Amino acid sequence: MKAKSANSLMQRLQASGYVRMDGALGTELERRGVPFEGAGWSALAVRDHGDIVRETHEDYIRAGAELHIVNSFALARHVLEPLGLGDQFESLNRRAVSLFEDAVRSTGASRDALWAAGSLSTFAAHSDRSMLPRGEALVANFRDQARILQAAGVDLFALEMLFDIDTSLAMLAAVRDSGLPLILGFTCDRDRGDGVGVTTKLGMGSPVRPFEDILPAVLGDIENGDAILSIMHSDIEVTDAALEILRRHWQGPVAVYPNSGYFVDLRMQFDSVCSVDEFAAAARRWRDAGVCIVGGCCGIGPGHIAALGDASYRGHS
Repeated sequence: MKAKSANSLMQRLQASGYVRMDGALGTELERRGVPFEGAGWSALAVRDHGDIVRETHEDYIRAGAELHIVNSFALARHVLEPLGLGDQFESLNRRAVSLFEDAVRSTGASRDALWAAGSLSTFAAHSDRSMLPRGEALVANFRDQARILQAAGVDLFALEMLFDIDTSLAMLAAVRDSGLPLILGFTCDRDRGDGVGVTTKLGMGSPVRPFEDILPAVLGDIENGDAILSIMHSDIEVTDAALEILRRHWQGPVAVYPNSGYFVDLRMQFDSVCSVDEFAAAARRWRDAGVCIVGGCCGIGPGHIAALGDASYRGHS
C-alpha cells in the first residue's frame, strides 16, 4: 500500500496539535501467549505468530490509535544473521508492514486516517552490543532495512532506544534521503544522583551518559525538517524529568511513549504495570506541557490507549 505524503503527519500536528499513538507490541504479544524467545522474539513473532501480531494491531486501531509502529524493532540484518535468519531479512520486514495493513483492512478502518511507522532500533543480536557492525557497515544495514520498510508502505520512521551517539548517527545517516518524517526516540533513566541519564536498560551494554550531553550531538545531525523528538521506553516519572531537559534543546514537536512495569529474566511482570487511570493522568500532564503525540511502550496495552479518548482526557489540550 502506498505511503501517504511525507508531510501529512506534520500537517496534522500543526492543524490539531495531537495524534494518538499505539502501545506496546512485544509485551502485548507476550501477554497473549506468544513464546518470548529473548534473542529472536520479534522475528519469530512476525514469522510464526502473524495472526496474533495482526490482532494486536487491530485492537490498537479499535482503541483509537492513529499512529502505529510495525513490528520491525529487532529485524535489522545484524540482528537476524547471528540467529540464522539472514536470508529472511527482506521478507520479515515486509511482513511486519503487511500485518499492519491486514489489520487495517480487517477492521474496516480508513488507511488514509492512520500512519504506519517503521521501527529501526539500537537492538543488537543477543543484546550484545559487541555484535553491532561498525561505521559504514552499520549505516548500510539500517539503510537496507529502511528502504525495504519504505517500499512496503510505511509513512515515517521511528528510530528507537537512542542512548549512544554513534548508533544514533548511523540511523540518521541511513534515513537521511528517505524524505519521510522521523521520530527520534530517546530512552532515559535516573542517574545515580538527581539528574537524568541516557540509560542502558535491558543490559544494552552502553555506558550511561547524561541526556543533556547526547542531545546536541544528535540534534546537530538532523537535516530533515520533519523531525519529532520523543522520550520512549522510559518510566513515567523519568519521562517527566526528561521532557524538561528536552525542551531546553528542542522547540519542535514532541512525542511520549513510556513503559510501565519491570522485567524478570526478560519476562514482563504485568502486575507491576500502571493502571489505566494512572496512565491517563500522566498523559494529561504531557499534553498540557505541549506534547503532541502520546502512546505507550512495554507494558502499556490497548486499554491504556483507549483511555486517551475518554472525555475527561480529551478536555485537555
